[in-house]
Formats: sequence, C-alpha cells, structure tokens
Amino acid sequence: MDISTNFMGRTIKSPVIAGSCGKTAEVGNIKLLEDKGVGAVILKSLFEEQISQEISNNMRLMQNAGEMAEAYSYIAEHTKHDNVDKYLNLIRQAKESTDIPIIASINCVSANEWIQFASAVEQAGADGLELNMFIMPTNINTSSEDVEQVYQDTIQIMRRSVSLPLSLKISSYSAALAKLCQKLSWMGIANLSIFNRFIEHDIDINEQTVKPVNILSSEDELYHTIRWTAILSKLVNCPLTAGGGVHKPEDIVKLLLAGANTVQVASALYTEGADFIENANNLLRQWMEEKKYHKINDFKGRLAIDKNDRASSFFRVQYMKYFSGIE
Repeated sequence: MDISTNFMGRTIKSPVIAGSCGKTAEVGNIKLLEDKGVGAVILKSLFEEQISQEISNNMRLMQNAGEMAEAYSYIAEHTKHDNVDKYLNLIRQAKESTDIPIIASINCVSANEWIQFASAVEQAGADGLELNMFIMPTNINTSSEDVEQVYQDTIQIMRRSVSLPLSLKISSYSAALAKLCQKLSWMGIANLSIFNRFIEHDIDINEQTVKPVNILSSEDELYHTIRWTAILSKLVNCPLTAGGGVHKPEDIVKLLLAGANTVQVASALYTEGADFIENANNLLRQWMEEKKYHKINDFKGRLAIDKNDRASSFFRVQYMKYFSGIE
C-alpha cells in the first residue's frame, strides 16, 4: 500500500506529521520520529513572547546588578540573536541527521520582526516555514477585516522575503472562517493547517488565582477538526493539514477521509510516544488493504462535503434532530 502524500510541494512517505511541540525541539527525538516513519517534522515554534520574556528577565538581572537602563537595546538584540542562533543550529543539525522534510515554525502576530529570521531559516536549509498565527479578538476597536488583513499582509511580506514554501496555521476563531481560508489559500501558500491550539485557563477559588489547564488536547477536540476538514478541504486552493484531538491511529484515517492531505500530531507523541507514528502508519496500510485502496488519493476526501451524501450533517450544529423525543 502506498501511503505517500503531498506536503508543501514535496512527496512525503507518510501523511502523519509531527507538529510543533517539545518532542520536535531536539535532534535525537527528530531522528526517532523519522525511524518510526513520520512524514515530516515541524520544529518547535520560536515564540515572540518567549524572546520578549527572556529580554525582560535579562534586563531584570542587569538592573539588579546595577547596570544602566541604556543597555536595553544591547540586551534585547543579544537575547534575540541567541535564540535565533540556537534555532538555526537545530535546523542544520536536523537536516544533517535526517532525510525527512524539516519545517521551521514561528508563532507570530505579524511579519515585521521575522523577515530576517525567515531568510536565515532558508539559508540554514529548512524545507519550509510554518507561520503559526493568531490574533485574540478582544480589542473592540479591531474589526474582523482588520484581523484578516494582518494574515494577508504577513503572507505577502513573507512570500516577497523568501522562496521557501509557506504553511499557514490558523485558528477557528473567525466571523467567516470558510471565506477567510479560501481567500488565504489563493495567496500562494503551500499549505493551510487547521487548527492551532491555545492554552486554556481555570480559576482556583481557594487561592483566587488563574491557572493553565489542558496542556494536551482531548479526544473530543477531534470532532471539531473533522467537521472543518470536511468543509474546507474542497474549498481551499492548497493542500490541507488537519490536527487537533488526534489520539488514536484511526483518527488519521478519519481526517484523510474528510479531505486532509496530512495530519499533524503532537499530544499523542506525549501520551503514546513515537510508537504512535508507526502504529498509525501500520493501521492505515491495513485499512487500505482491507478496503482495496492502493494509494491515499483513492479515498482522500471521500467524506468531504462535495462527495458525502449526508453532507448536511457537517453543517448541523443544533441537537434538535438527534435528541427529539428525549425528555
């Protein structure tokens, strides 16, 4: 059975991709994922907030040591370059040690700070760049059009800056998600990835503090991903990567049936280990053999909205039809 597929303009040996996480931040782990049959690896994202926090921490140490505040510019630049240099070294080492596509990733809200970084990533040998973007819609003075323009501007700037294929990872927070995804897919990106995942918070009523929860995804999140994969896969003008709630090997098959070209996994790498990749590939081959499919394109998108006889089920969001008669 041929389980190869297309990802960011390249043929990869498996549709299972290791998403950006702590498991993709070290060369030893990346080599293990390759040994287990992963199709590609997206390196752990370099975060704007991470660099900003380290700048603040370093400035605090300097101030405690009695240094002058004028040192801020030097400290900020040194911290940023130090983080970027480490990331570029990771790219080089991963490329030297493996034969799978290595995709760099940045978590950003604009392109302004990342143009030089994108060029450096390209020179370091990365096979592509994932832009992990999200703008929290909390500013009452920012319209949905303003938010969408940031996405478009960032893509345009990055495409002018590098020749690397770009993958855009976005959230499901949008007033008109289908229209936005279709518009972005026509801007020359090589891949659209749904969806980026956010840390959730709870309130400790005894300590009266806010605390993070649900670091890993839950299996229930998969259903949201299935719905939007089935809806978007036939609307966008580029390959689609689906992710979120993937915890079982069967989930890979489900998302391919819904229309995904590739499937990102992250939480499963923590709960099941790298063996999840091998198990998912084996189950996919076995399922294809049972159904007499020879390659992924034989069934990919079979349950997407344009081919599914029960397509209306993906548009239904109310429970009335299913719970009628239940008191």
